[in-house]
Amino acid sequence: MQATATTTTYHDGKAAQDTRNCAVIADNDTQERDVINLYPAVENQTIFGFGGAITEAVGYTLSKLPPAKQEEVLSACFGRDGLRYTMARTSIDSCDFSLAPYEAAGNAGAPLVLTHDQQYILPYLKTASALCPAPLTLMLTPWSPPAYMKDNGTRTHGGTLKPECYGMWADYICRYIAAYRAAGLNVTRLSVQNEPNAVQAWDSCTFSPAEEQRFLRDFLVPVLQRSGFRDIAVYIWDHNKERLFDRVCDIADEETLPMISGAAFHWYSGDHFDALRLVRQAYPKLELLFSEGCIEYNRFSAENGLQNARMYAHDMIGNFNAGMNTFLDWNIALDEFGGPNHAKNFCEAPILCDTKKGTYEKQLSYHYIWHFSHFVEPGATHIASTRFSEDVDASAFQNPDGSIIAVLLNLLPTQKDIFLRMQGNIIPVSLLGDSICTVQLEKTNF
Repeated sequence: MQATATTTTYHDGKAAQDTRNCAVIADNDTQERDVINLYPAVENQTIFGFGGAITEAVGYTLSKLPPAKQEEVLSACFGRDGLRYTMARTSIDSCDFSLAPYEAAGNAGAPLVLTHDQQYILPYLKTASALCPAPLTLMLTPWSPPAYMKDNGTRTHGGTLKPECYGMWADYICRYIAAYRAAGLNVTRLSVQNEPNAVQAWDSCTFSPAEEQRFLRDFLVPVLQRSGFRDIAVYIWDHNKERLFDRVCDIADEETLPMISGAAFHWYSGDHFDALRLVRQAYPKLELLFSEGCIEYNRFSAENGLQNARMYAHDMIGNFNAGMNTFLDWNIALDEFGGPNHAKNFCEAPILCDTKKGTYEKQLSYHYIWHFSHFVEPGATHIASTRFSEDVDASAFQNPDGSIIAVLLNLLPTQKDIFLRMQGNIIPVSLLGDSICTVQLEKTNF
């Protein structure tokens, strides 16, 4: 067995990476402390893949860079040497990370005109698809129906979908899917509504559990089927984890459960890893899809790169250990202010661009995500592990080629020497202070 450890540390605002081989020694049953056990025979959920969002804000930001730099950023996310994303997400019509609220058809019977998408979204999705080592798949999510379909007459500040517009809205969504597919994009996923429990200053629309269930059952899924989109996977909730289990229980009954491919969730209300465990236990066939998370500047400092990166790793490890199948980050790249955002809801992205200088910089969060997405391949299986302390977070996977991947997050400021223990072998690993480390064990005879 051969073991390789790749470590990223953070000093003076810069990320440094080191790769080294690790010794593999026979387990003589004497190592009891500082052990992380890996159990490849105990298989959990399948990992479907990783991705990030390309919104109008992302496209507009990239358009301010020289063409070569644009491709570098997209390759850093979707290329073989980068994050190796194989999935993307974008909004149906505008979201807060748009230059302004917009909709492709502003009144009943109007043709669908994708002006904004064609300028700042579709070209970058197509470039990402060309750079991706596997066929790129796309998830579409609405932030709001068109204003004329809502009881408050605007895309923003919540409001609800008028009951008489349920069928019209389902048809609109299907036309959007058709337009994207006609443009050559492989749309495979759709969520019913982004953050249906939130009234926001930006594009938003509320759905109660009963309203989401009715729209899903009586309108959206039937129209998808009539439109020839039976292959589209449909996701409910698409909001924070604390009510994930409640929403699934409220919507997924004997009739609707076969219509639902999974439940999408965000991280903004805290860990709530047990919410995922509850869904995984009660609904084992549902895909648990992380569809959005970012560092909000109104809550966290842009200057604390280590804390921000740790939020990603801690959440990813906790989610994977609780049953998550799929990880989709929010905007892959934004400008130097964390935008543009028409509601001034500025946030960090893993890559920030200086639109005046035409340059970009990978944030530490980029490198922390890389430790998962670069090594854990689509089709991998999450495997069981145990840890010795809250000072070191850990999650483990077995790739389709049989290799084992262990991602280790050292939350201590000092070096911590730990021992991976697996099937009669011990692998000593020195975790540097404030570091993340991925250990790759090549398949031999374990």
